[in-house]
Amino acid sequence: MELFYDIRGSFTGKEDTIYTLMVQLRSRVKDAHLKKDTDELDKIYGYVEWCFNQRKRCFDLCNAAAVGFYEHLVEEEITRHAIPYRVKLEIFEQVQPLFEWMLEREAEKYEELVLEYNRVNHTAFEC
Repeated sequence: MELFYDIRGSFTGKEDTIYTLMVQLRSRVKDAHLKKDTDELDKIYGYVEWCFNQRKRCFDLCNAAAVGFYEHLVEEEITRHAIPYRVKLEIFEQVQPLFEWMLEREAEKYEELVLEYNRVNHTAFEC
C-alpha cells in the first residue's frame, strides 16, 4: 500500500481484498492515461505486473491481477490502446484468452488489439 498511500484509507473493512485494490487501480489507470501521468502509469502497471508474477508464491495475487485488472483493460478504449505498450509479452500471452473472452461480442476490437500488439512488439499472436 506504500505505492498508493493516498488510497490506504479506502481499505478498512474485512471484506476488502486484493481484488478491491485491483478495482481501484483500474480506475486510477484510466485517469492516469487521460492525464498522461507516466509516473502513475509506471507505478500501477509495475505493481500489477509484480502481483501477476507471484503465481508460485500466492495464486490469489496472480489471479487478482489477471481477472481484476488485465482482463478489464479492454473495456475502455484508452486502456485497450495502451495494452501493446504497457503489457509485457509473457503476460499478454497468458491473458490473451481473457481479452478474447471480454471482446467476444466485439471481435473486430479483439483482432485490432492483437494485430497492434504484434506490430508494436514484433510478435505473431493469432487472432
